Amino acid sequence: MKKVFQMIGLISLTCFSFFVTEQTAIVVSDMDEIMIEIKNKKDDYKTDPIDAIINNNTIIPGVSKREVNVNKSYKVMKNNGYFSDKLFVYDYEEPKISLNDNIDKYIIKGNPSKRMVSLIFKVEQDEDITDILNILNNYNVKSTFFVNYNWFSNNNDLVEELIKNNHIVSPLMEDYTNSDFEWMNMVLKKINKQIVGFCYNINENKSNLDECVLKNNYTIKPIVISENTPLVDIKDKLESGSLLSLKVNSQVKKELSTIIIYTKSKGYNLVNIKDNILE
Repeated sequence: MKKVFQMIGLISLTCFSFFVTEQTAIVVSDMDEIMIEIKNKKDDYKTDPIDAIINNNTIIPGVSKREVNVNKSYKVMKNNGYFSDKLFVYDYEEPKISLNDNIDKYIIKGNPSKRMVSLIFKVEQDEDITDILNILNNYNVKSTFFVNYNWFSNNNDLVEELIKNNHIVSPLMEDYTNSDFEWMNMVLKKINKQIVGFCYNINENKSNLDECVLKNNYTIKPIVISENTPLVDIKDKLESGSLLSLKVNSQVKKELSTIIIYTKSKGYNLVNIKDNILE
């Protein structure tokens, strides 16, 4: 019996020592300058959830609830040896009405609370996008390219360069049900290391939409579509969340720098569609 009590005492002492050690570590971390900075700043980076807006067959994505995970952020910053808001680790929670539950809707714009705008380029046949890519890189703008099968097949190296620079590349097909689209969609998702993809469908073709849903792709239907007068069209319709669809041609190449400067002057961040529409 005495040994039993000794064993119980030893276990209790071990547990107590562990508790004291853990509490001491908590107290020490709470006094750390990095932890103090995290706690002082964490509420500035908190976002409340915003439900997606559904109107018939269209949707404007919502915004997920976001909170700083204090302990994980502290661990990352402590390992790096300094505080930086770029090293915050977040916890997310989807809104009650979310894009993921309504993937069969046409996305017409991003949520206006984000202050983001996306440039979307339609690349057909053998269009040369070198000038466009150089301009985007000069202004550090990330964009989205919907490309057709022939262009994709003839520009594999350029596709890899686009993706490497955080641009989005997705299939642009007249018939979303054909094997070319399926193959392109599979290859691009693998290269992008992404679960979901994107479809471009301005004509509201139901069979195309169904095919995109089947492939777990989001379908966009931009409100702003321009070919010959991009700068005028964008100035007239630019707003937070805009998806700006531009056909690659000489006029777009000529006006692109001015479009970027103008959009930034209005306080918008130019991002790819993934950052603009995903909650």
